[in-house]
Amino acid sequence: MDGELDLLELVHIVLKRKWIIVATTIFATVVSILLTMFAITPMYESNTTLMVNSSKGSSIGDLATGFDLGSINLSQKLVVTYSEIVKSRIVLESVIDRMSLDMTYGGLLRSITSSPVGSTEILKISVKNTDPEQAAKIANTISDVFIKEVMRILKVDNVEIIDKAIPIDNPINIKLKLNGAIAFILGIMAGVFIILILEMLDRTIKTADDIEKHLGLPVIGSIVEFSSEKEK
Repeated sequence: MDGELDLLELVHIVLKRKWIIVATTIFATVVSILLTMFAITPMYESNTTLMVNSSKGSSIGDLATGFDLGSINLSQKLVVTYSEIVKSRIVLESVIDRMSLDMTYGGLLRSITSSPVGSTEILKISVKNTDPEQAAKIANTISDVFIKEVMRILKVDNVEIIDKAIPIDNPINIKLKLNGAIAFILGIMAGVFIILILEMLDRTIKTADDIEKHLGLPVIGSIVEFSSEKEK
């Protein structure tokens, strides 16, 4: 029963100062939306995919032979190796020189990811940039340079482009609705926290119940304060 009374008292305290919750919620949501819209630099991502074959046949018979289990397993292992070659200095520095990018090798490396697509023979190259057009151009240039370097170093021609990168205008780091929802919840929590802190710091006695609760003294009587002659 005491727990129930304490809970009801807590609800009463929160409702008594509910304007604080409303204020903190509105403030947090508005600030979150403004920061998301104006303080965060939009980042765009563009992807290109490549197919890796352990043996590239020119005839239908050679093509059928290339799809046996051993060949597929070898191609999947090659994809892992090739994903590391994509991030090598020889490939990325060639891309920087070809496109005259104002970037270092480390800067370009941090903006790309190269990895196999599941347990397949497909290699995916992703590039992030503040310009969607530039992201697509860099991704396509990386794939072109990579294929040429594989042919030069390994003397094989077993990589083909499946999909070229295209500009995508939707930024990957701006999620207005999600950030607004998170700020809304945090605003409510902050409001409740502020109310509880204010209640804990408030040592004034307002009712007869406060006297019995804090002083342990019984209330024998009380004088009612009338605000007007009509109430008297």
